Amino acid sequence: MPATAATTGLDGECATVEVVFARGSGQGTGDGEAERFRAQIDSRVKAPLSYNYYELGSQKIDGFQYPAVKVDGWESGTGVGAKITSGGAWRYGDSVNQGVDELDRYIEKRIAKCGADTKFILGGYSQGAQVIGETYVEKLTNSERDKVVFNVLLGDPKLYLPEGERPFLGTAPACTGKYTKSEWRRDVPVCETDGGSLGARKPYLPASFTSSTGLWCADADFVCGSRKVFWDNDGHGTYKNEGAGIDKGVREAVERLRSALPAESQDDLDIKFYPVKSGTTGLDVAFLIDSTGSMSGQIEAAKGIASTLATFVQANRGRVALIEYRDAGDEFTARILSPLSDTTDDFSAQLSTVVADGGGDTPEALLHALTTTFNGLGWRAGATKAAIVLTDADYHDPDVVDGSTLASVAQRSLEIDPVNVYPVVSEWMADYYAPLAEATSGKVITDSGDTTAALEDALTVIEERPVPTLEFNHYYGPVGSTIRYDATGSYSVSSEIVKWDWDWNGDGVYDLEGGTSVEEHVYDSEFDGLVQLRVTDKDGLIANYSVPVTIGAAPEPTTIPADSLTVSGSGSEATLVWEASVTPSKAWGITVNGVPVGTVDAEARKVTVGDLNRTETVEFGVAPISAEDEVGTSRVAYLDPPVVEPTPTPTPTPTATSTPTPTPSVTPTPSASTASLSLSAATVEPGGTLTVSGKGFVASVPVDIWLHSTPVLLGQTNVSASGSFAKQVTIPSTTTPGMHEVVVSTSNGDVTVNLEVRTASAAALGATGGTFSPWWVVGGLGALVLGAVLILWRRKRA
Repeated sequence: MPATAATTGLDGECATVEVVFARGSGQGTGDGEAERFRAQIDSRVKAPLSYNYYELGSQKIDGFQYPAVKVDGWESGTGVGAKITSGGAWRYGDSVNQGVDELDRYIEKRIAKCGADTKFILGGYSQGAQVIGETYVEKLTNSERDKVVFNVLLGDPKLYLPEGERPFLGTAPACTGKYTKSEWRRDVPVCETDGGSLGARKPYLPASFTSSTGLWCADADFVCGSRKVFWDNDGHGTYKNEGAGIDKGVREAVERLRSALPAESQDDLDIKFYPVKSGTTGLDVAFLIDSTGSMSGQIEAAKGIASTLATFVQANRGRVALIEYRDAGDEFTARILSPLSDTTDDFSAQLSTVVADGGGDTPEALLHALTTTFNGLGWRAGATKAAIVLTDADYHDPDVVDGSTLASVAQRSLEIDPVNVYPVVSEWMADYYAPLAEATSGKVITDSGDTTAALEDALTVIEERPVPTLEFNHYYGPVGSTIRYDATGSYSVSSEIVKWDWDWNGDGVYDLEGGTSVEEHVYDSEFDGLVQLRVTDKDGLIANYSVPVTIGAAPEPTTIPADSLTVSGSGSEATLVWEASVTPSKAWGITVNGVPVGTVDAEARKVTVGDLNRTETVEFGVAPISAEDEVGTSRVAYLDPPVVEPTPTPTPTPTATSTPTPTPSVTPTPSASTASLSLSAATVEPGGTLTVSGKGFVASVPVDIWLHSTPVLLGQTNVSASGSFAKQVTIPSTTTPGMHEVVVSTSNGDVTVNLEVRTASAAALGATGGTFSPWWVVGGLGALVLGAVLILWRRKRA
């Protein structure tokens, strides 16, 4: 039976577990990811257990309501001329703050209502992931954190994975597969992912609470930092796919909940793993039909597969394509009639036009047709891929049309992640086609006279074959590296994997047959190719998987900043002027408070930025962008709020005075002038932490903690009733070694204490004035619909 879900909201009935989800930018409540998250909870929490579900932003709590603002007003990612708008940049910070405070109040009030044993599952997507993470780190007490069973963070713009950080001219530790994995890392296939698009939150999680969070960052998701440019963002919308981040995250959360419940209640939670019959983004299948003269009967029979194919596509998040081929000298050799599509309408319409003609001899141009198919279709990254070939003839090797060979076709199939080939042929041709199927880890399907049934058999094999996978989608390392390949995430759909074969250099020859799911290999020389994994299950079904491997020197990062940058402002606009002795090969990137807001032409040295929030100090940055979309080091400058001249007070007319009546003396209120500061350490390394303590301050007022001379906000807190505070802060890793000041700012004034920042080896980029993170976000477009988030600056909280 499904779980009993209490009335959602702050006043809902107490339940076995409280479930809270925070949506992404621009989304309404109940949109895609939130709907999937709740549906997964509903499918795994069974009666008599119950859950109370609340989506952040559904209500206003103590004046706070998360709006999940859409980030709009952004310019395009190419040269945009002399003026750029900061758009909704600074409004995003307010949105996050609203969400943090609403969630903090919600958790506090639900614990007060339902008692100390209240348990929470928290989930967030995109901007919502930042809200969940920052509430957990900055707001919750340790007692409240103990009540959070699990945090599910999806596409977090504040992601932090130190094992993905690449040292200067080095390789990120994760990229060799041999590293200490962050406890919160789940599916993050890009090994160099280290920080989200808005910069990493450090520390990402509070000490002693790093095991209660799971982080998912899909390939091609610039929001969480797996890609550097906004247009490579297809992955940001994949977390709600079947078997993707939300499904995995909820399963793990429910598993954690199960261990926290009494034994008699544990069977009411479903923690079973449900295998998905395709890759992370679905299943792409291409049908290649030989339409030479002898194929008339098979072609007509193939037209009967339409209804089966439609069901197959729907069940597997599939896409299908149709390719027709003949031979050299015919009217055409190979042509794509219908590209990959998630509906079968065009496929069926095009298939109805195929007629048998031409040919007259054998072999046919199948290898040319496969090459055309591999190179001409828009295959999805992460999808399971297959090519079904319907023919009654053999093939040229090498092909007469373009010289394609069986070896080149097999290699190209590997390069596309890979594509397995399933020839559907008569029994007498099965042995002939076996090498093609074996070279691409496909299978020969015998057509015994019922072509429609044979094609349906091919679809069944594709649907039920095992799903191999590796932890990363690209491995790197210097010569002599030992690369560790982890394929433990592989599974069989219908049975279990019993055999693991490894081809270290992607040449089609398996160097280790009958290995294990985790293997290591040493590369003694430079190499730029593929590693291939082949798995076999108990039913004899086979599938393979391949990813690139690069062994050699790491490329030098683009680091040349502008020589200087000045900024002046008037009203809500600011003008940036910079000098640069080197012109970037593509453009200059402009940031506002760390937010990439647009690019200007490489020859430009001046730009005006409008729509600014001038009530606070604004940081501007200029960074070079190469033709390869590598973002270099940023030069930064600051613009303070305009000075408001006080209104003159009229001089009052003197009046007769009388002797005042004495009044009791009043103890003066502590002010910033009587306050004092202390640091837990007099020196600290860039990226290190220390505690800032103060006493003698005005009671119960907010304070901002800054690092000068270049102002960087380190943290915010409130003074206690006794006039004291203590706050742990992190010194930015980009801080230049030397003497600095820690400045505590209140409405009553500033208090300063000296701090020395030093390191054993000076940071190579320390003198550039700031680091432009290795990502680039310059526009809304479709990414905004996906809940993308594009801002670093956080406004002061009330």
